Amino acid sequence: MDISRIAVRFCNWMNKINPKSQDENKVIQYGMELLLDNSIKLAIILIIGLFIGKGFETFIILLSFCGFRLQAGGIHAKTGMGCGFSMLLLWAVSLLGDIFIHMHISVLPLIFAVSIVVVWLCAPRTINIEYFSPKDILNKKIASSVVLSILMAVASIFPSLRELIMIPVILEVMTLLPQNKNN
Repeated sequence: MDISRIAVRFCNWMNKINPKSQDENKVIQYGMELLLDNSIKLAIILIIGLFIGKGFETFIILLSFCGFRLQAGGIHAKTGMGCGFSMLLLWAVSLLGDIFIHMHISVLPLIFAVSIVVVWLCAPRTINIEYFSPKDILNKKIASSVVLSILMAVASIFPSLRELIMIPVILEVMTLLPQNKNN
């Protein structure tokens, strides 16, 4: 059974309990499809992480990346498969970076400064930006800045988590950068 059919069945069941318009049901179905699709991707990556003995590290990477991305947005893959592959690549790069890269605490202010500038100039970056009011955009910028500040504080306080947090943050900030005309 595919995700779309599960979402349709869920919406039909919900509609029996609390009837909605066809347009509202389409929105609910779309949201359910996104939730299921992303939950499956996260679960697969977590299972792989557990299987290779990097469950905790995987959790920290995904928490950092997804927590920040939920607020800031970023480039989207054209397909669900592309998105899954991109998340897998981000996870692998972050795990390898944790092994081979050592970030001194002195680079964190620079990473934070650059990240804040990119957030305030480019976030939120989403395919649904046309539905955001100026207040929504401001709230996303503020929320992104708060999440970024929390992640930066945790990375400063816990050196053993520094690369596991900062590499996904850096990669997410890169997805916010403006596209050129050909993209």
